[in-house]
Amino acid sequence: MALHNWKSPSIKDIAQEAGVSPATVDRVLNGREGVRDVTRKKVDSAMARLGLQSEGESRSAGVQRVAIICESGSSFGGQLERQARVVMADRPQLHISMDTLPSVQFNADRFSQLITRRAREASGIILVCRDDVKINRAVKAAIDDGVQVICLTSDLPNSRRTAYVGIDQIASGATAGWFMGRMLPPQQPGNILLICSSTYRTQEEREIGFRRVLRESFPWLTIRDRVNINDEAETAWHSVKKWLEEGKPLAGIYNTAGGNEGVARALEAFGVQDQVIFTGHELSESSRLLLETGTMDMVLGHDMRREIEQCLAIFEQPLSERSSADVKTPLLIYHRYSYFS
Repeated sequence: MALHNWKSPSIKDIAQEAGVSPATVDRVLNGREGVRDVTRKKVDSAMARLGLQSEGESRSAGVQRVAIICESGSSFGGQLERQARVVMADRPQLHISMDTLPSVQFNADRFSQLITRRAREASGIILVCRDDVKINRAVKAAIDDGVQVICLTSDLPNSRRTAYVGIDQIASGATAGWFMGRMLPPQQPGNILLICSSTYRTQEEREIGFRRVLRESFPWLTIRDRVNINDEAETAWHSVKKWLEEGKPLAGIYNTAGGNEGVARALEAFGVQDQVIFTGHELSESSRLLLETGTMDMVLGHDMRREIEQCLAIFEQPLSERSSADVKTPLLIYHRYSYFS
């Protein structure tokens, strides 16, 4: 889905028109020193021929061309779209496109090609996706062409991305493990069902933190199964339903992925929603209702709008002033009695 689409020339297009490197164009656009006046004029002339504003005009107008590309569960993708629209409403100078792809339709080749196409149009990309060799290669190519790429929520540390913006995912998993252990009867053995979607680094990191805390502080709790649901409610429903049909005792469920509605549906179908501690991620309208009814005990969330704005703030910084440090945002903890604005 695209919120807005444009066909404005990319940094690479400007570089080809001016006969200079993408890095030189980037230096001119960011007002950095070390560029000769004659070269700067060549870039300005090329931009004018391509229908763009000159360097000074562009910076004063604050025009940005940003692509958001998201491959996730449908619930997360919907949340991201809604928050992006809110940000856009506050920033009329922002030109933004958005592509959301459900996890079940993922294809590494096609997704990598999508990154490459958007890199030709945008000066910055906000990316949410799984960790994959082909995706890392596409991100590296975009970076080499002078396009900034920020990983949102789930990191790609081997891609040379510009930055990561989001919560500390290992800490969020550790938090889920700590509250799970504290909410269950002390010293009483119990089975924990762990739910994930493969190759998302964010979920792998959550699992690391969760397992670490259970191993160190609550050794009487045992993770019996690691279920892959591909981030969708229907898959979650069938997976948890199968587990419960086999009659296995269950003390808790930790869902590192999407599809909380499917987990809740299975617990309610077997009438065990009051007997199983259920913790998951991402506050949405559906997970808020699950908290209010008591089917979910805790939701670990984050301020997605703030994170998008953090990404845009990084894009706006001149390269000479930009810090290479990632931006870690606060972990938000919600329960039945939380205030929901």
